[in-house]
Order: sequence, then C-alpha cells, then structure tokens
Amino acid sequence: MAAKQKLMDQSPLSIHLKQEYKFPDNELLKVIQLFETVHVKKNEHLYRSGDIVRQVYFVEKGCLRQYYINNNGGERTIYFKIENGWCSELVSFLDNKPTELCVQALENSTLQAINQKNWVYAISHIQSFTLGFIRAQQDTNYLLKKRLAEATVDTPEEKYLRFVQEEPHLLQRIPLYQIAAYLAMTPETLSRIRKKISEK
Repeated sequence: MAAKQKLMDQSPLSIHLKQEYKFPDNELLKVIQLFETVHVKKNEHLYRSGDIVRQVYFVEKGCLRQYYINNNGGERTIYFKIENGWCSELVSFLDNKPTELCVQALENSTLQAINQKNWVYAISHIQSFTLGFIRAQQDTNYLLKKRLAEATVDTPEEKYLRFVQEEPHLLQRIPLYQIAAYLAMTPETLSRIRKKISEK
C-alpha cells in the first residue's frame, strides 16, 4: 500500500488533480485506480468522425489535436492539448452517440484514460471528482466563448499575435499548417503574416 501511495503521489495525473482541483488523498487514490495508461504514436487517431468515444483522456506526455472536417473537406482544428490537458467529446462519450470530431496525436503520447463505467462511478461516488468535472467544464466553456468572441473581431494578424502571446510553447511543437487551421486561415495567409511581422 505504501509503494502504491508513493507511486500515486509522483504521477502527473495525481499531481494535477491535487494542485488544480484540491483532491484529498483518500479520494485521490480511488480516482487514480479508475484510469489506465494508453500509449499512442505520432499521427495515430484516438477516434474519428463517426466513432463513439469510449474514454476521457488526460495527457501525461505528448500533444493531441481535436478537429473536424468542414463542408469543403478541410480540417478545422478546435484545440491542442499538451501535458496536463484533458481531451474527449462528452456528448458522444456519455450518450453513446457517434461523434463528428477527430482526435489525433501530433507526438508520441502517453495518456491516462477513464472509460464510461468508471467515469459514472467516479461522478456518483467521489465528491472531488464531481466538483472537479464541474470546474473543468466551466473553464472549457469560458475559453471557448472567449475564443469565439475574439474570432469575430480580430484580424488574421491579431489572431496570430494573440496565439504567440498566449501559447508560445506550441510554436515549437506544432506544424504551421495546423496552427493555420486552428486560427481559421490558410497556410499561405499565415506565412504572409509571419513574413510581415519579421520585416517590421
């Protein structure tokens, strides 16, 4: 038991839950045991459009992107998730409905995954998990609304400069064409913006 407790205390997931959501130790061990480790290679998908999402993922190491295919057949990135990020599609996960989204690993990644049965148990029996889920949903909704508001008023150059300011660590990890898809512009537009900025 002592060895398990020590391992739990050192895991990225347990550290994240304690720091971000103030999990007490007695509930933390219960939650950690509900997750399993998943390894995914670069460019592999966790799920694609039409799949039913079976797990919620915590990124222990690596980088994921969630995206959808628009009516023109192009990819539109919704978000990137790196270490300590959460990734899933809850409507599909909770209601067993096919998702319209895709999640791809941009790097070899190590994830902690919880399935629906364990998720429902945690929500029903572990108070810290329930409160943490509510908090995480509030944070996600705020960020999505913020991004939507910015997208309606910012110029393409302002979008890129905001990305550089708020997510500088992603510039070294994500290909520019995927950053362009996230910012809702073509790679050519992003290239022109970067050139213009470098010449100032």
